Amino acid sequence: MKRLSIVLMALALLLPAQAQTRAPRRAAQRPAAQAGQPAPASTAGQSLPIRRVILYSNGVAFFERRGMVRGDAEVDLPFKQSQVDDVLKSMVVLDLGRGRIGAVSYNSSAPPSSRLADIPFSIGAASSTETSGGLAGGLAAVLGQLQGARVVVTTATRAATGAILTVEARRAQVDANKPPLITHSLVIAAENGEIASFDLAEVRSVRLLDEGARHDVNEFADASASTRRRDAKTIIVTSRGEGQREMAVSYTVAAPIWKTTYRVVLDPVGKPFFQGWAIVDNIGEEDWTGVALSLVSGTPISFIQPIQQPLYRHRPVIPIPQDLNLNPQVYEPGVGTGAGVGSGSGANETVEVTAGAQLVESTQSQLSKNLPLNGRAMDGADMSLAHPPAPRNMSEAITSGESGVETAASGAEVGDLFEYRIEQPVTVRRDRSALIPILQAQMEGERVSVYNESVRADRPMSGLRLKNTSPLTLEGGSLTVLDGDAYAGEALMERLKPGEDRFISFALDLGTLVTARPKGDRERVHMIRIINGVFQAYYYQTERKTYTITNQTEKPRVVFVEHPVRNRWDLSSDTAKPYETTARSYRFRVELGPRESKEVPVVERRELVDNYALSSLSPRDVQVFISRNYVDDATRAAFEKILEIKGRIASAEARMGELDREAKEISADQDRLRENIKALGQTGEARQLIARYIAKAGEQETRLEQISAERKAAEAERGRLQSELEASIRALENLNRKL
Repeated sequence: MKRLSIVLMALALLLPAQAQTRAPRRAAQRPAAQAGQPAPASTAGQSLPIRRVILYSNGVAFFERRGMVRGDAEVDLPFKQSQVDDVLKSMVVLDLGRGRIGAVSYNSSAPPSSRLADIPFSIGAASSTETSGGLAGGLAAVLGQLQGARVVVTTATRAATGAILTVEARRAQVDANKPPLITHSLVIAAENGEIASFDLAEVRSVRLLDEGARHDVNEFADASASTRRRDAKTIIVTSRGEGQREMAVSYTVAAPIWKTTYRVVLDPVGKPFFQGWAIVDNIGEEDWTGVALSLVSGTPISFIQPIQQPLYRHRPVIPIPQDLNLNPQVYEPGVGTGAGVGSGSGANETVEVTAGAQLVESTQSQLSKNLPLNGRAMDGADMSLAHPPAPRNMSEAITSGESGVETAASGAEVGDLFEYRIEQPVTVRRDRSALIPILQAQMEGERVSVYNESVRADRPMSGLRLKNTSPLTLEGGSLTVLDGDAYAGEALMERLKPGEDRFISFALDLGTLVTARPKGDRERVHMIRIINGVFQAYYYQTERKTYTITNQTEKPRVVFVEHPVRNRWDLSSDTAKPYETTARSYRFRVELGPRESKEVPVVERRELVDNYALSSLSPRDVQVFISRNYVDDATRAAFEKILEIKGRIASAEARMGELDREAKEISADQDRLRENIKALGQTGEARQLIARYIAKAGEQETRLEQISAERKAAEAERGRLQSELEASIRALENLNRKL
């Protein structure tokens, strides 16, 4: 009983105070009534159901909520904390009944710990010891922290109004074998001056009279609730109006990308029957019940910006100026950036589309044909007459139109995007996924094999050439191929626009063998040019690859050979024209009969050039040019003249070298004579030897003068010949001859 009375007192303390505090806050958010007019009726806490969902292939979703509201309405929109940034930057709010949209508010983004720290009291959990003896961690602790607050205390026998003085704890030893019993008494100063004490076990309620105390308790309750659900966020949209009217709210949030998967059934000649499905995931907190669903193919730009967090700009603390002669200060603006990555995953159980495209359209189809639904005949119709013969296998069921699967989407271009609009409302429960048919049509195509040496050197891949003859853009996805009534393989398909065709390979072709033999060569020079004193000889380097394709079966084959496109390499004129050319490959179409083999030669060539500087031309180079018929007689004569001038220049340079060596030897000999003269004394023999040295030095000086003159003449001759050589080379400029 004591514990029950304590719980009742706690509820009496918190719940009425919280209700009284929240009512004024919500009323303050609504516009005041005009003077002289009665305030319209208010409707709080209304919700708007999800009516429209658009999923994008870049990982975002557009939601539209619509519903009816009445009077001054408050619409509560629950979101996850991680979704609020997207909602705040994309939300659109409309009142479609002449109402006026008011404030759009949301609870504080400050951490709950900081909000609790601002409240002047706290409530901790009671320990086991305290619980056995009282409520030191509960009501007693709360009242002890509200010292001085005016309250109304009510017991079973009396009531008193006054200010809280203290909460007194008393220990009573009832049993020596048990811990002492702790009781608490509330002591108040009554309005009549009396000091009154109340045993908390007998108190039925304590009502707070001070607005500040009620506000603190209410704020503590809100902050504690935020602590329990840290990921919860409620956005409140207010609208002022009269009567019943429609409101609409739209926004974008991060969502799992929608995916596509396809089924292809091949007939005996390879004509593909195409069936496409879209996979959507609902990982939100609400069911999608009867929503209008669209799937958009494209990649619009989307990002996350942290705008829900309060931001503060730094403000410098400026001291009070000591005088008025201060220079103005200029500060650079602060820069703030926001970036984030959103991701989602939906690990879901069973596919479910309730009241949606598949169920509704299938039902309507059965009704329109007067066929049995859920295994029961309708209107007493004869089953044998109402239903055509059953298909013999699954492939026939899919292609005959009797599969029970009808496409649920229509497509349209939306700017640079493509939208699949699901024609019937769709229901997807929370934390579940749905598989929705979006395409079912006969396509154009043929059964082919595709050989690419970089994929496999000996065998091509078995596949088909598919052309999108539907008006829909097919989003990329996995593709399962059924050949007849058997599984044939799987493939991945990239996005396919209407009218485009694409190769799709799903298995290894074990009935076709391919070998590739390469061979390289160099062709003869086909053109010569002389530009800027450089003789250029142009020729082609060729590479030949011969593909030998063998059909090892009794059925005809169509094989496409993919040969890589290489930079600066071109197909030669003797190579068959490719069936088509892509950015990376030439494709050659080869048709093979039963057991037939064919060769596909692919010859590529690129132009190269050998450069010879005419100033460095050698007799051997000229002989090569003549032997290979690069030059005609006039050009050969010009080359021979260049060689003759180069020979005379070489002779002049050789003569200059000889003179330089002789002058160097004479200079060295004169140095030796000077050293000998310094070493001789003043004897008669020495004087005779010195005279001899001096005579020889005189002869050497005469020879040095002659050498200097001869060298100047040789240098002048070399300069003249160099000018003559440059003129001869210029005379051959811009020579262009095809061979």
